[in-house]
Amino acid sequence: MIIVEQKPLEIIFGMTGNFQSLLIVGCDGCAAIVQTGGEKQAEILKKLLEMHRKLVGKDGSKIKAVSILRQCDRQIALSSLQLLIGEYDAIVSLACGVGVQTLADLYSNKVIIPANDTMFIGMHDTKEGKFYEMCRACGDCILFETGGICPITRCAKSLLNGPCGGQASGKCEVEGWKNDCAWILIYNRLKERNKLDLFRKFRIPRDYRISEHPRQLGGEVAQKKEKFGKVEEIVGGAFKRETHSELMKQISAGKFVFTGELEPVKTTSLHEVLEGAKVLKGHVVAANVTDNPTSFGYMNALVPCYMIQREVGLEAVYQMTARDRNRLALLSDVLAAGALGIRNILVLTGDYTTVGDTPGSKPVFDLDSATFTYMMRKVIDEGVDLKGNKIEDPPKFNIGIAAAPNADPLEAELLKIERKVKLGVDFIQTQCVYSVEQAKRFADAAAYLKTPILFGVAPFKSTSMMKWMIKFVPGIKVPEDVKQRLRKAKEKSKDAFREENIEIFGELLREIRKTTNAAGIHMMAIGYEWIVPKIIERSGIA
Repeated sequence: MIIVEQKPLEIIFGMTGNFQSLLIVGCDGCAAIVQTGGEKQAEILKKLLEMHRKLVGKDGSKIKAVSILRQCDRQIALSSLQLLIGEYDAIVSLACGVGVQTLADLYSNKVIIPANDTMFIGMHDTKEGKFYEMCRACGDCILFETGGICPITRCAKSLLNGPCGGQASGKCEVEGWKNDCAWILIYNRLKERNKLDLFRKFRIPRDYRISEHPRQLGGEVAQKKEKFGKVEEIVGGAFKRETHSELMKQISAGKFVFTGELEPVKTTSLHEVLEGAKVLKGHVVAANVTDNPTSFGYMNALVPCYMIQREVGLEAVYQMTARDRNRLALLSDVLAAGALGIRNILVLTGDYTTVGDTPGSKPVFDLDSATFTYMMRKVIDEGVDLKGNKIEDPPKFNIGIAAAPNADPLEAELLKIERKVKLGVDFIQTQCVYSVEQAKRFADAAAYLKTPILFGVAPFKSTSMMKWMIKFVPGIKVPEDVKQRLRKAKEKSKDAFREENIEIFGELLREIRKTTNAAGIHMMAIGYEWIVPKIIERSGIA
């Protein structure tokens, strides 16, 4: 059985305030049994809404209350409501989250307003049919803000501020591109309703106290609900922060910069990382150090970040994903990074655990990249943690985020980036581009964000690597002429392939510099760092 609790009246009044006509739909199933959503409660809510509207001078509204056997049953919901729906601007549902989403799916052209919060789900035994999870009983329903689609349940990472970089053409990389990306569904639904202002908004980190187990209904829960995170309007444009790193100093001075990338692997040896850093030094201003990339369990990135700065003298960009650590662990590592002199952090959500070498591990995703960025703003610029607790001698970082320049739809990606830029982002590093047209398209579309962009460029170590990236990396598009040039070069010799690789990517760097407003290039050549200086030299960019 699904247990629901009615939202506070002021919240219901706020959600319904802009609609002249309302159809209140009760549910005679679970919600009626717990006396929060049946026929009686629908009539009571109708009277309360009418009284409230009289008090605020909104007489004349059309409000009707009905109740149906089960809102979660598509056939019942369709046969009971289809003749009524057209007369009303919005539907107020007194069902659980599954019922709300059933109505939202059946009547996608109507706004469905949840009047209840789904608290927890009891046992209902059934052995027939196929079921899709649609509500996780988080205790604070946000379906009004997400077009009737639940991101907590339908997004593999339960992101409050999606989509992540693991979607391509509306499909999620988790489980092999079979499932729809929840946040692209949300984007499409809100766009249809001309409600992308809701998509732009930022949802602050969840307060997990409300879903502690075992759960009970009572005053204690109600008190905690007042502290639970809600959607926030982020006012103003791009957030401006002081320059704390050499990378940001050079970008701020107008210099076209290069960054590199290093990857500590499943070892305690730092030899390969340090050797790669030595090759990059003098050609890049800083080097990213990856954090369990593609969910492979590698050495903690903080150690090589510190060592390449100390031993090689090359500035590090500490990549941090939200996948493996909750907000406590993230804060601990952030403070440690500050103590070790790290000055750049690239904030990432992280690939899902099932794509890596330990697929049975539990993903954390306590924060997403937006809420992580929000935490970093608190730490750096306010000297407090997410709860407002003071940090003595707070660290100073410049913060970067990742972007998917080939995302489809691109607008959803830009709106996601816009959220984070307003929260406090200093630079953007993109995923790989392989043509200047791809770079120009994204640079032009993102120009309004007024945030430095470093385009990701990853030369191919082999034609096998090229095939793998095209097949498995979201959004990778390699022009046909590039494929042909590399294939022909490979047929000649290894040396010919290397030379053509250098020539192709030297041309790409030169054209990006010449035809876009890019602040720089992020070179990703892990395991063959030697090619980076040669490509930069071939590009002719000083």
